[in-house]
Amino acid sequence: MVFEKHIDCGDFILEKIMPDAQNAQKLLHVIDNNRAFLSKYLEWVDTYTTADKALANITKTFCDESCSYFIIVDSQIAGKIGYVDTDENMGEISYWLAKEYTGRGIMTRALNLMTDIGFNKIGLNRIQLTLDVDNTASEAVAQRCGFKLDGVLRKYFLLRGTPRDMKMYSKLKTDN
Repeated sequence: MVFEKHIDCGDFILEKIMPDAQNAQKLLHVIDNNRAFLSKYLEWVDTYTTADKALANITKTFCDESCSYFIIVDSQIAGKIGYVDTDENMGEISYWLAKEYTGRGIMTRALNLMTDIGFNKIGLNRIQLTLDVDNTASEAVAQRCGFKLDGVLRKYFLLRGTPRDMKMYSKLKTDN
């Protein structure tokens, strides 16, 4: 399945950005500026310390056939949202947003759009999100988008070697 490279959402864009050195530097810059904010729940942030690592992520997003996008606000990389796992029935979405862009409804609208794509273009019946139990901001986004709490997955994720409880949220196509 082929996904659009650019989706205009009004005050932000979902985009499969070009894999080049300039965009790699932009991505590394936003991660560096938000390292403390993002690393509270996202261990991958620890490994993004070089432009090469950022470029590899951009290249994968641009070239593969997954439904994954960078969130662009005022020509700046603000975050990312995409499907990290799918099969013929279910898809799991992951997302992050730089601190300076929170509180504007960007992630809520991006998640609603990705959910719509999942149900209506990919043909999924279930979309799920897995969130750290303490990540109240991501939980609020999930709830605003109509996702329902399935339960707590005890000691489900290792964050820097420490087992963390995670909340599983889901939305079914029939919920719409």
